[in-house]
Amino acid sequence: MQDKAAIIGGGPAGLAMGRALKAFGIGFEIIEQNADFGGLWNRDWPLSPVYDSAHFISSRTMSGFDGFPMPEDWPDYPRHDQILAYTRDFARAHGLYEHARFGVAVAAARPTADGWDVETADGERRAYRWLICANGATWDAKTPAIPGAFDGRIRHARDYNSADDLAGRRVLIVGCGNSGADIACDAAQRATHAGLSLRRGYWFIPKHFNGLPTDVYAARQPNVPLWLRQKVLKRRLRKQIGDLARLGLPEPDHELLETHPLMNDQILHHLRHGDVAIYPDIDRLEGREVVFKDGARAAFDEIILATGYDWSAPFLAPDVNPFDGGRAELPLCVFSPERDDLFFISFIKAAGSSITLFGEMAWIIARALRAAAAGGAEHAKLRAEVARNDYDLLKGLRTVASSRHEAYVNRDAYAAALLRLRRRMSWPKTESADA
Repeated sequence: MQDKAAIIGGGPAGLAMGRALKAFGIGFEIIEQNADFGGLWNRDWPLSPVYDSAHFISSRTMSGFDGFPMPEDWPDYPRHDQILAYTRDFARAHGLYEHARFGVAVAAARPTADGWDVETADGERRAYRWLICANGATWDAKTPAIPGAFDGRIRHARDYNSADDLAGRRVLIVGCGNSGADIACDAAQRATHAGLSLRRGYWFIPKHFNGLPTDVYAARQPNVPLWLRQKVLKRRLRKQIGDLARLGLPEPDHELLETHPLMNDQILHHLRHGDVAIYPDIDRLEGREVVFKDGARAAFDEIILATGYDWSAPFLAPDVNPFDGGRAELPLCVFSPERDDLFFISFIKAAGSSITLFGEMAWIIARALRAAAAGGAEHAKLRAEVARNDYDLLKGLRTVASSRHEAYVNRDAYAAALLRLRRRMSWPKTESADA
């Protein structure tokens, strides 16, 4: 057995993990099925959900790997190709290429008495002491069953690439997360008719407030209770955006911040100019027509399902796979309740930059591996903490009852939980050169 960790996935999560383990002097290999790092930002990967018009939805100022800021001359919200270049620059800066195995997909990871047996698609098997799943949470498309039959094209948003594909077509986008809103904007510019089917109302948050990126603006506000933050922000949104019911949008059936933030200015522009038509939820399909819940019907050439993603670790056997039955809440979103040699770093959803979250998670996992390597009281204490799992990751935030928001966390609550773990474990408040 190699006394090292196997990190499955070379996206931002895997790179953050590699940097942390290298700082701790723990051996590791990053197993990446593509020819280079990048994860979902690598559009050469057939399952990448990134499309031509994709941009970051958190600002460059508040995003990225700790200690490795994005260039100041970049736009507030970088393009997808800039994020790809940034991740690879990070990998080069931290010497992670020399720890990578590219072009090999993991076929199976099997637990053994003292670690993991990892088999790649080429038939090679290697043994590792630890397994860290960094294989991403935005690639396994969730496709709802819609009654009836459709004579046009139906595809998931993951398989959408360019507005050029929509030219001259009547297109219906189902779902209004950030991808759905982006694709609706593309359709507004190129399609003959652009429709957006909504199951519920949404809070639309602009990408700038008072001339600042919204997350920068929010970070500068006083630290007040959640209910007061919701009240103040709603008032400011009403003043800046106006009544969205005028644009045909249904009223939200939930409080502000109780769903993942929808950050898009362009969709409001197109709604105000009549470029996008709003439809209710779909009832059934009949040939080229879509019949909606209110009885209305309209003809379309294409339906794009912006209906989210399942969380998957398909290389894990069901008895050790927490996502075998769907999304799952893991202790602090990183620990396996059953095994002390299995960790997860991709599987978290919260407002704000995922890359930044991955960095925070990586340092905790690195500490856990060092404790496991040393054994003794610290390791036993950590396993007791994992078993107790009494960390509140919402702190009063109620999320809507949807699969998209299962295992969702409040960013502030999550940061407080990690700090609480550090205090209980007598770990330093933040990582530094003493790691």
